[in-house]
Amino acid sequence: MRIDAVVIGVAVLLSMVGISVYGWVKLPPGARVPLHRGPGGYGNWQPKALALITYPVGGAVVFAIALTATFSAISRKPALGLIAPLAFLAIFFAQYFAVMAAIRNAGRND
Repeated sequence: MRIDAVVIGVAVLLSMVGISVYGWVKLPPGARVPLHRGPGGYGNWQPKALALITYPVGGAVVFAIALTATFSAISRKPALGLIAPLAFLAIFFAQYFAVMAAIRNAGRND
């Protein structure tokens, strides 16, 4: 991972934090946000505090794995060098669409 990839990764991670802050401000108290359950899609609606923290933490974990793999002996394995950034972006997009779905559905279940 080159320095530009690290900068992009940090920017995406900060964007994830920004999406969480936006969701926190935009969603009413007691709102629920879907957590992604893998290929099956959304279906696990959790309180907004838990969900809005889970996405950036998960992204940070995957980003840390990518950085560790880059600067260690495993960096010789190209599969991890490709899978980790793709997983990181998948978490980012899952968070974005989950927050947008929660905002669309806010107030409907009252």
